[in-house]
Amino acid sequence: MKLRSLILGVLLGCLPLCALEPPAKAPLAMGADPVRDKNFFLLSSLERDPQASAAIGADSGLQELLHSKRTALLAADKACPANPSTAAECYAQPMQWTPAEIDQAAHALRALYAANPSLRVFTDTTLRRSGLYQKHQSSPGPDLLASAWRDCAQGLNRMLDLYALARKPRYAQIDSAAYDVKSASFAHLIQTAASLVVEDRLPASKLFYQPSLDFALQVLRIHRRDEAGRHEPLDLGENRATLARIRTIPWAKYPWTVIVVPGSGTESINVRLSPAGRMRCELAAKRYHDRKAPLILVSGGYVHPNQTPWAEAIEMKRFLIEELHIPADAILIDPHARHTTTNLRNAARLVYRYGIPFEEPALITTDEFQSASIEGPVFTARCMLELGYVPHRVTKRVSRFDLEFLPRIDSLQADNTEPLDP
Repeated sequence: MKLRSLILGVLLGCLPLCALEPPAKAPLAMGADPVRDKNFFLLSSLERDPQASAAIGADSGLQELLHSKRTALLAADKACPANPSTAAECYAQPMQWTPAEIDQAAHALRALYAANPSLRVFTDTTLRRSGLYQKHQSSPGPDLLASAWRDCAQGLNRMLDLYALARKPRYAQIDSAAYDVKSASFAHLIQTAASLVVEDRLPASKLFYQPSLDFALQVLRIHRRDEAGRHEPLDLGENRATLARIRTIPWAKYPWTVIVVPGSGTESINVRLSPAGRMRCELAAKRYHDRKAPLILVSGGYVHPNQTPWAEAIEMKRFLIEELHIPADAILIDPHARHTTTNLRNAARLVYRYGIPFEEPALITTDEFQSASIEGPVFTARCMLELGYVPHRVTKRVSRFDLEFLPRIDSLQADNTEPLDP
């Protein structure tokens, strides 16, 4: 019946929402550039779908946008001054998307959804099942496609704002540009980045967003801001053994599904794991050995100090294995979260993607100071401000160190404002 409904929906030009699958409970398939895929899943996925990309590439309105962006980058490559104070702006602003350009592309994508069966299937399977546009999940297909594009366009603008135009990130101490974007060295680098895109990528660009996307990613690389892609794909690397074990866990034998341990950054680049991180791991290890949960999920990226070579989650995993005798296949890592808000968001994502019972309670185990903060109204307000939702629901306090919580599916939504951990 479901297949029949799907076929009927395609023939009628839209897919009934009741026939659609929920977001996939499986790790996302990514290509060779996970930074690109995680920030701009729609755009990467279009390129991996020959029929959908052919439909996009044949549209006259979208080709007009491609010509405009291509022409703008070629003009910048020839005319932008070597003056350090204006070079970055000269290159970056033409690659950003104006409200009118975003609207033009959204209108064209809506029309293509109505006219092209391949794009309908792409939107209502690949795009919808990714969960990365969860806040638009209940929207009809054309709205979902247009909204996903708007998210990507705003993400491109944000990336260039932060790393080419000197706009301050929300947490400048840890997320800022590596270079002074008004310096002579950066002017030379951004000129080279533009020239590289012109020579290497622009001749092959067929889709309207590609010049802007290729340029923005080159700018991000200048600042060595590839944190979002490090250790990916997790399911084939650091989390592979644990993911295999998850399928065999007798969940009913444990009161909680997983112990989530938020990371804590160090004050010095010479310190791999902070004292707070060590103690939080000790708390979690005791609960694991007491059979409170079959898994420990440690969360924390390359955060403190800025541009540190140590990921909190990697170092916590090492400590748990080497000193606290936790089996490697009982540990999951999230080496990307940069804040307490995203510790919980990314944990919810892994619980969902890895098939851990999503409707069953889990534990947040940490020091009592962070635990009290997570439970309080200020943290809830911070989640709403920074994420637009609260990624968890605390159901009760278990001890001074432990909160029981339920993850929320809103957490699957990609964050287009934070390119280092979208």
